[in-house]
Amino acid sequence: MASELYLKLKDFYDNSSLALKVTKPLKKGAVAEVQFEGDPESYALLKEKDHSVLKPGKPEKPEIYMKFTAAAVDYLYELHQQKQDDIEEWMTRFSECIINPTKERKIEFRICTNLVTVARMGYFGMMRLGGKRAFSIAMKLGIKVPKKFLK
Repeated sequence: MASELYLKLKDFYDNSSLALKVTKPLKKGAVAEVQFEGDPESYALLKEKDHSVLKPGKPEKPEIYMKFTAAAVDYLYELHQQKQDDIEEWMTRFSECIINPTKERKIEFRICTNLVTVARMGYFGMMRLGGKRAFSIAMKLGIKVPKKFLK
């Protein structure tokens, strides 16, 4: 089952125009550690040239850590299957899985570095794509978003 979750997210990042839009603000080299429920493996979500790729293996210094339940992967992957390119909807779904998770649909999310690095690597720019709701969710998580990103 876990390899199925990896393959779904890999398909999303490899083949979705929505994934290109969502990760466009990230700088080359931005990296997150990704895990899936029931899978002891870690994966690296790495921003390469113009897109992000999901690869097996634990990254050395991830900026972000995310652990997905199967239902959370399905909830996000559904937009790709329906060929929807609605960034705000994707960010809303992603945020829901973090802020208002259910037992089935949950993403554990941690920042693994300082906020300067988070800003430098483009994560606030990515969050901006989700609109005001994304920033309000970040503030609920206790993340102090610099004012220049709120404009």
